[in-house]
Amino acid sequence: MAVSEQTQNQIMAVLRRMAEAAAKKDLDGMVALVDPNIRAFGTGPDEKVIGREEFRRHLERDFSCAETISIEFSEIHIGAEGTVAWVMADMAYHVVAGGAPQTQNERLTAVLRGTGHAWVFAQMHFSIPAA
Repeated sequence: MAVSEQTQNQIMAVLRRMAEAAAKKDLDGMVALVDPNIRAFGTGPDEKVIGREEFRRHLERDFSCAETISIEFSEIHIGAEGTVAWVMADMAYHVVAGGAPQTQNERLTAVLRGTGHAWVFAQMHFSIPAA
C-alpha cells in the first residue's frame, strides 16, 4: 500500500524523536510518544508492558543501567491506512554500561495510532535475530 509522503515524514519524525529522547534519557519525552494503553514486548524475559506506567518503569530501569544510549534505525518500512500506521525496522542499540561499550542489533515492529495532532505508538515489539 502506498503511503503519502506526509505520513511517511511524520512517522520518520516519531522515530527520530524516539532516538533523541533515548539519547537524552528523557523519560517524559519517551512516554509522550506512546498511547496511554501501549502494549509492548522487549527483548528480556520480563519486558512485557501494558500501559504508560509500566512503560515508564521499564525505561527508568533501562536508563539507570546505561551511561549512554544511542539508537540507529535502518531498513525502515512504513505502511499506513487512515489513522493506523505500521513500521518494520532494523535497529542498532548502542550503550555504554559499566564503562563498556556494547551494540545490540535488534528489530522493531510497531503499530502507531494517529490522534489528530500526533502519531503515538500503540504497540511495539523489539526482538533480537537468532544467531
